[in-house]
Amino acid sequence: MLWAMIPWRVKQAMGQIRERVTNRVLSVVTHRIPLPESVADKRVILIGASVGKDWRLHLVFPRIETLHTYEFDKTRLVGQAIEQRPDAIVVKECAAYFPSPQVKRELVERWVGQIRDAGIRPVLATVVPVTRGHAAQRPGRAEGLWAFNDWLREYCATGGVPLLDLEAALRCSASDRHLDQRLHSGDGLHLSRRTYRQQMDSLIPPLLLRTFASD
Repeated sequence: MLWAMIPWRVKQAMGQIRERVTNRVLSVVTHRIPLPESVADKRVILIGASVGKDWRLHLVFPRIETLHTYEFDKTRLVGQAIEQRPDAIVVKECAAYFPSPQVKRELVERWVGQIRDAGIRPVLATVVPVTRGHAAQRPGRAEGLWAFNDWLREYCATGGVPLLDLEAALRCSASDRHLDQRLHSGDGLHLSRRTYRQQMDSLIPPLLLRTFASD
């Protein structure tokens, strides 16, 4: 009742204050670990959809930037990222695009080639899985993204491309590849803010170490 009586502008200001406080807290509790100077000075751009928008990567590693678009074809953003001349570019696709004829492995191979030709290190990420309930409502989605992830792992292993394996970190188990029911935001597809902090932030330092191991 009292909340309903508070003017909208006051609520907005309160929300902005809460957001700033949350960022300060996260900057302390999130998974920042000491990194070698050869890694700490690198610039990284991550390209994705909701992950690129919602994952507060700058709180884990200040020199990570994100670009996001809600379409499978990331060609435009790959070109935009290359123009910014980072040391590495991470490309991550969303489960929402599966199954779809729009999902083309040839595009991924082309992006890797373009990034390498620019003297930048490509990094690929597996697709975050969906919950069992979501999969039941979207026939073929889970199977399509699992097949894509299997291909992606093999492609990275044979091509020497660093892999950010989000599926392995967020699925129920190796035998049940659906998204863990505790990790989504309510739709069985998108992740909760807590999941980003507790399950995903800790993946970044090891990824950076692997990506720049030869430097």
